[in-house]
Amino acid sequence: MEDVCSADDDKCKKPNLSGVGMIEKGKCSLTGVLLRFRQLSLLECAKRCFITSNCTSINYRQNWKLCDLVMSDADGNKIADDSTCIKSNITTWKKSLAGQCADHNCKEGQKCQLNADGNGIICVAAYCKGLPNTPHAELQEPFGLRRNLDTGNKFKCGNGNKMDGKPFAVCKSPGHWKVLFNCTTKDACSTEDINGDLVTITTKKKWDFIIDYLEGIGVNNDKIWIGLKDKKWMTGNAFQNVFGFTDLTDAVFTNTCGVIRKKNKKCYIETETCTLTKKFLCEKLIG
Repeated sequence: MEDVCSADDDKCKKPNLSGVGMIEKGKCSLTGVLLRFRQLSLLECAKRCFITSNCTSINYRQNWKLCDLVMSDADGNKIADDSTCIKSNITTWKKSLAGQCADHNCKEGQKCQLNADGNGIICVAAYCKGLPNTPHAELQEPFGLRRNLDTGNKFKCGNGNKMDGKPFAVCKSPGHWKVLFNCTTKDACSTEDINGDLVTITTKKKWDFIIDYLEGIGVNNDKIWIGLKDKKWMTGNAFQNVFGFTDLTDAVFTNTCGVIRKKNKKCYIETETCTLTKKFLCEKLIG
């Protein structure tokens, strides 16, 4: 209790506990996990929930002494049957476990702890708010995603999409997500008969050539995927406006993919959510 009780506060350090809270055996929350800790006792797990903002329940796996601090999802947490896990609502535990932090009002993403001189409490960063933006990706963590600071979660690209970068989303201090990969739109350009990539357009000359080609094959109001995502082309080149028009329609917004669209007899680059299905334009190096 040293982290939540003053050195001379014996009553705080020895709370009157009549037993553990109510436990659901064989149940585990798959969603809403804020923090995950190893080598903790069940009692310590409950205490950490009390001092962590938005924590409403815990998962605990005795075999690994693995503790999850869990928040309540707005749409309800997804609960799984798991013989290795127990689930417990924190309201069934004695709040005195939290010591001087029992009535803290720390904001989302924070936890309560004693200040440096041990005579008061402060709120400090503890976890990332929200979830990382990982379109087309599937989580590869056996116990689910966690939001511990400076901790990575492993992903893979699903539905035939291609991994570009390192397969991790990292919760960086003091509490923001950094996704180290992109899942490119469906690997339509990597089929055996094409074996190419979504097109990269970094010069006005190439842009004009592509527009002439699209008009030649009769593309009208269709939206065509190109190799642009999050301000970068497939080749890694940064997006630059070399196209001779001013209306980019937010083409360089983060977490979106680029499309060519013909509108009012002119072609523009627009952005779309990367999960939408569109036609695509491929290119292949020959030589």
